[in-house]
Amino acid sequence: MKRTLLIMSPSRVSSTCVERALASAKRADGELVVVYILDATLADDVQERIQDFGFVGDVPSARFLDAVREEHRRRGEAELGRIAGLAEERGVSLAVELVEGEFLRLSLAAAERIAPSEIFVARQDRPALSRLVIGSDVKRLARDASCDVNVYRAGERDAGGGEGGNRGA
Repeated sequence: MKRTLLIMSPSRVSSTCVERALASAKRADGELVVVYILDATLADDVQERIQDFGFVGDVPSARFLDAVREEHRRRGEAELGRIAGLAEERGVSLAVELVEGEFLRLSLAAAERIAPSEIFVARQDRPALSRLVIGSDVKRLARDASCDVNVYRAGERDAGGGEGGNRGA
């Protein structure tokens, strides 16, 4: 059975990307596998910034970090539920995973384990200079994956605009 992989995280959600992944799985008469990654580095970055600004001490900061992680989990579960409803409506076989860890490492591991015919992912909406200086996990994924990686902008909700089939997003 052909598999299409859709990789998401709290900062990498695109309705267009979801729609295109569902359509691809339907066309292939295959399975859509959705891996929603609770990116540990996002919550850690938020905590560091808050502590750097001196807004809160260690104990309130830890509680805040727990709240951020719980909110990310809640949003992930809700998004997976929404996708499950769409897949059922369209007759698309679906498997979902909600995992926590580092985005790039878990994305590459999922791509290797699932062996999809193609991958759909949204990139974070960051300035180009930031991607140039810091790098891009999605670009690394596209470079290292053994199949086409279709890249969309996070937050994208229109019917067009994917960067599609990029090997070097």
